[in-house]
Amino acid sequence: MDHGCSSTKISKYAAEQDIISNLPDGLKDKILCCLPIKEAVGTCLLSRNWRYTWTSMTELMFRGDDFASENGNENDLECRFLKFTDMFLSLHNGPVLKFGLNTQGIEISTGGHIYRWMLMLSRNRIKEIQLMTSMHDDYNIPSCFFSCAELEYVHLRLCVWTTSQLPILSKGFKQLHTLHLEYFCVEGNNFGDLVASCPNLEKLTLFWLISFVNINIHSTKLKILTVHGRFNHLSLHTPYLTSVVIKLKQVTGDTSNARCNFNFSQFIASLSDVKNISLHGSIFERAEHDFLVLKPPKSFNQLTEISLYIDLGNLKQANLALCLFQHAPNLQLINLKLTSKKPMVPTVHFWESIDHHVCLFQNVRVVGMINFTGSSAELAFLKLILEDAPVLRKAEIKDKGKLGKDDLKNLLKMRRASKDAEIVIL
Repeated sequence: MDHGCSSTKISKYAAEQDIISNLPDGLKDKILCCLPIKEAVGTCLLSRNWRYTWTSMTELMFRGDDFASENGNENDLECRFLKFTDMFLSLHNGPVLKFGLNTQGIEISTGGHIYRWMLMLSRNRIKEIQLMTSMHDDYNIPSCFFSCAELEYVHLRLCVWTTSQLPILSKGFKQLHTLHLEYFCVEGNNFGDLVASCPNLEKLTLFWLISFVNINIHSTKLKILTVHGRFNHLSLHTPYLTSVVIKLKQVTGDTSNARCNFNFSQFIASLSDVKNISLHGSIFERAEHDFLVLKPPKSFNQLTEISLYIDLGNLKQANLALCLFQHAPNLQLINLKLTSKKPMVPTVHFWESIDHHVCLFQNVRVVGMINFTGSSAELAFLKLILEDAPVLRKAEIKDKGKLGKDDLKNLLKMRRASKDAEIVIL
C-alpha cells in the first residue's frame, strides 16, 4: 500500500476544506465572546462566512483599556471608544444576552450615550448588564432600563436612583437573582419598590450607598445582603436571609450624624434566622442607648459566624456585643476588628464581671482579634473567651507589632478551657 500517496490525498482534502468557515454558529459565537471586542470585529477578514459573524454576538464587553493608544496619546481615546461602541451597536443584529461597559481608570464621559445604548438593549432580550463607569461619570438610571424584563444579573456603578423612576406600568424583573449597585445614590424613598419588583432576588449588594432616607427592603427570597455606605436606617423583611454584611459609614465633622440614631433593635430583630452577621462601621456608635431595655432581641439559633467592628472598652458597645453573644448559642466563629477610643462612660471592668459558668462561648471554635493593642478591656475579653470556650481551637491575634515581648509571653501563658486551643500572634 502506498502510504505516502494516501497521506498526500488526505492533506489535499483537508486543505480544500475551510474548517474555520464551517464551524457551527454557536461555536463561532463562543469564540468571539472570548476575544476583546476590537479583535472580534477583526475576524471579519478571516473569510466570507465570518464577515458579519461579529454582528450577531450574544455577549458584548466594551473596555476602555482596549482603545488605549500605543504611542501614549490619549487625547482621542474617548472619541474613538464612543464612536466604536456606537458603530458596533448600530450594526448589531440579533439578541444581546450580556452587555458590559468598563471605563474605570480612564477619563471617558459616557454621558447621554448610556441612555441610547440602554434603549437598544431593552429591545434585545438582555439578561445581564454591567456598567462600570469611571469616577465622576454618574448618571440617572434610564427609564428604558425597567423595560429589560428578562434581566437576571445587574451590576451598575455610579448610578443615581430618583423618586419617580419606577414606572407605574413596570412589571418588574421577575427573573433577576443578583443586583449589585456600586457608588449608588438614593434620592427618593421608593427604592424598596425596585427590590419588591424582583420576586426571585437572592443576592443584593449596595456598595458605597448614599441615602438620607430610610431604606426598606421586602424580599421573600433574598439570601445574601451587603450594604456599605451612609444611610439613616435599614428596615428588613427578609425571612430567608442567611448572610448579612452591614458597614455604616460616618462622615467626620458632619453634625447630622449626631442627630441620626440607627434603630438597632428593629434592625437586629429582623436577623433572627441568619447564619452570618457582619456589623462594621459606626453601627454600634449610633445604636440607640436604651436598646437593651426597650426590646431584647430574639435568639439567633442559626447564627454560626459573627464579625464586629467594636471598641471593647466602650460600655455601650460592650453591652450590645454581649447581648448578641448571649442570644447566639451555636456561634462558632467570632471576628473582631478592634478600635480604641477614650470611653465617655467607664467600663467598670465589664468583661471581668461576666459569669464564667454561663458557658457563653460553648461552641466557639475560632476567634480573631484585629488591631489588638493589649488594653485592659481587650485582655479581659480574650481571657474570658479562652476560659469559657471548651471547644476553642484557635485564637488569632493581629497586633501590628505593638505588643512587647513580655506582653506576648503573658498572652501565651493564659489559661484555656480547651486543651486544643492555640494562640497565634501575627
